[in-house]
Amino acid sequence: MAASDDTNPESGDAKADHRTSPTATPTTPRKRVAEEWALVLVAEGFEPRVVRGPQGFHVEVESGREREAAGIIDAWIEERAERDRRKPAPIAPGASPLETAAAYGLALSLLAFHLGLESAGRHAALVDAGRSQAARVMAGELWRTVTALTLHADLPHVVGNTLFGGFFLAALAGRLGVGCSLLAFLVSGALGNLANAVYYGHAHSSIGASTGVFGLVGVLAGLAAWQRHRTAPPGRGAWVAFAAGLAIVAMLGSGGPEIDFSAHLFGLGAGALTGVAIALPVARSPKPGPLAQTIALGVTLGILIGCWSRAPLA
Repeated sequence: MAASDDTNPESGDAKADHRTSPTATPTTPRKRVAEEWALVLVAEGFEPRVVRGPQGFHVEVESGREREAAGIIDAWIEERAERDRRKPAPIAPGASPLETAAAYGLALSLLAFHLGLESAGRHAALVDAGRSQAARVMAGELWRTVTALTLHADLPHVVGNTLFGGFFLAALAGRLGVGCSLLAFLVSGALGNLANAVYYGHAHSSIGASTGVFGLVGVLAGLAAWQRHRTAPPGRGAWVAFAAGLAIVAMLGSGGPEIDFSAHLFGLGAGALTGVAIALPVARSPKPGPLAQTIALGVTLGILIGCWSRAPLA
């Protein structure tokens, strides 16, 4: 192990194993750096010793292994230099108070829609018309993957999606803006419902915004994964962000007999793919501006209206 700090490498403390000369391995003015090199060599099976020479600290190793030790240290130095050159992406600001209010306002529209259907006595009819039935989706009624996101079975169902949807929508709005985040919710939710229909084949139907809510979690995880891949130390990269997303689904979306857990997982997966896809152009760019937010909001509303216009409303 790296232990001694000999002031004279020629002293009697040096063992008779003819260790390398001070110039055979790199030299550093900092003892701590030389000790790091020694630890790296210990991991490779060496028996190094840190000594101080005229030019600074270096590491002595067994005779005959000097060139190998120097190569390992040079590789370590290059790896550390490459890690230092990785400039982390700028930390995205959180959502502004206005964006947060808008995110929760949009989430509350789910609750308002549900209560409106209940009070008008139209809930059962619209659920039948707009739910994501696997057989019909597979037959070409892809619009159901969107309309199902706006429907809920009961009040607790919609309240939960409103609360968590507002939270995750506001979290993503801090990076993408409200309009783009809402479009990400719709896209990831629809893709998750489509994947769920393909998975079940025919004998399955589902409703609820939770597929899109966990899609938002996936988008956040995808963006974080790209950043960690670029900046995190080895072993703590992209998988950490994806594991965090899975943990959220396990905590919030896996309990109860009425829970469509596969839809939640597919929503997370679709969102993660969406997040990774948009990470490259946006991760090092400013938040999309008002024009982009307006366009994204318009596209979202257009898709919703277009899909509901296809539903067989009585």
